[in-house]
Amino acid sequence: MEKQPKINVEADLHVSPEKTKEQQLYFCIAAHIVEVVLPAALDWKRFIPSFKTFKVDTAAEQKMICSVRVVDHAFHFEPDTAKLLYEISGIFGHFFCLFETEHNYITNVQFVEDGVHYQMISDKSFTNSTVYIDLNDRCAGLIFSSFVMTAFAQSVVLHQTLLIHASVVEKEGYGYAFLGKSGTGKSTHSALWLRHIEGTTLLNDDNPAVRVEDDGSVNVYGTPWSGKTPCYKNRKAALKVLVRLEQADTNRFTWKEGVNALITFLPSCSSMRWNALLYNEMCNCLEKVVDRVRIACLACLPNKEAVQLCYEEINNENKLLN
Repeated sequence: MEKQPKINVEADLHVSPEKTKEQQLYFCIAAHIVEVVLPAALDWKRFIPSFKTFKVDTAAEQKMICSVRVVDHAFHFEPDTAKLLYEISGIFGHFFCLFETEHNYITNVQFVEDGVHYQMISDKSFTNSTVYIDLNDRCAGLIFSSFVMTAFAQSVVLHQTLLIHASVVEKEGYGYAFLGKSGTGKSTHSALWLRHIEGTTLLNDDNPAVRVEDDGSVNVYGTPWSGKTPCYKNRKAALKVLVRLEQADTNRFTWKEGVNALITFLPSCSSMRWNALLYNEMCNCLEKVVDRVRIACLACLPNKEAVQLCYEEINNENKLLN
């Protein structure tokens, strides 16, 4: 493969859209503004359709937390001066790597080994990012959406918000978030709530955002990212409970307190443990959520009885607290 020339990271992170015939788009996600800069001729509604309900006309009234810009070509990254921080298969595509240079993070994705590289170059707070991608690629929109999710997940911790891995149902203005490893049955449990608990709707099925508001209350928000389930609702609900699911032969519900509650919630939060500022802010926000929201563990079977047990224990606990 012919190597592409090295990029000027610092310059590319701060290019004026007016000078390059680009369109500036603003999206309100968890009451935070995210800027997306795309080529002017690109139909953004077809490129990132899950963002439609989050579109706003301007960012003037709210602070913008991050900006992600597209450069219309793939780039072959040579990590000769970068430190490899993280490498795993199964994130976005088949091969995911995170590199660090003196001033930037470089997120690198490949769908096949030795295949095309898709990259996002970000500053250390993920406030400004540039994505290098061939817009003719049939997966370009999906890849770009995943990069925006990465930038949002890291930058938003500086604003008392966490992007978490969970499935969330809403009932009467309250959100019930189900946590757990992939394959644990979060989506299945939510589907059982929809079937057996009257008045329940799905808010998000994979990546909701949890925000500690200025008044100390905690809300859970829908986002443009919802895994395999197309549920992209620009809505919020008061977060009532966080329940970690575990597969088991019988149904058992246990409330978690103190450190155990924090440990139960932590694995579901997006974390950049190599960046002290971002990681500390994430932990501070996590502690505030744990102080204000009840956390539990449900060892369960995928059945109606598990849902009934969970719902009854949550409501009985809230009766005791009231």
